[in-house]
Amino acid sequence: AGSGSSQVTLRQSARPGTGTYNSSIPLGNRTPLVAMKITSGHEEALFSSAFPETRRKARELLCGPGGLSETRPAWTEEGPTEHKRVQLWKELVAACALERGFPINRRGLFVGISAVYYAAVEAGCENKLMEVGHFLKCLENKRQELLSMASGNGRLLANLTLVAALVQTVLHTSALIVCKRRWVVGEEVGENPVDFVATWTLGLYLKQSGLLDMHVMTAEDSDIV
Repeated sequence: AGSGSSQVTLRQSARPGTGTYNSSIPLGNRTPLVAMKITSGHEEALFSSAFPETRRKARELLCGPGGLSETRPAWTEEGPTEHKRVQLWKELVAACALERGFPINRRGLFVGISAVYYAAVEAGCENKLMEVGHFLKCLENKRQELLSMASGNGRLLANLTLVAALVQTVLHTSALIVCKRRWVVGEEVGENPVDFVATWTLGLYLKQSGLLDMHVMTAEDSDIV
């Protein structure tokens, strides 16, 4: 997950010949915070009749009455945030993921990076292997804490809600997740260890390079997000 879009990469199994899934939605943690002129690209991404629930919720959250010429901020980074608008943002993310064919209720081992990692930092559960159900509780506790405050948490709420919606949609509550950004590579094969920072491009790189087949997955039905 990032500022303008969110990606999911899944490895279906460690068995040779099984495929890798990579997909994206045009929503990021800045989407509800900024005004944008609506271009043909925006119309196709968020306001297409091919995705009716995404279109309906995006119009309700991001647009005023009248024509589709530009979006408006659903809330500001500094100002107070209405509970109902945060909930609508969560519903928009979930609807967009479902209408674009994201997998649902996946079990296995998942890795959260980029905005998922930073959401875990805010919730105090980064760098820990845990069940998704517990991870979601940590996110929700932090969301409720921020919602009770008067101002200054708009970006944090946008990100925590984005991540919660994606994780709740794609992962089963019994799946395992670790939100980790910095890794040490090479120790297990006797090489000189190298610090590695995982950014949003990791999933695409692993898919294209084939390294996902060789190194990341060590058990059947394990996945990465």
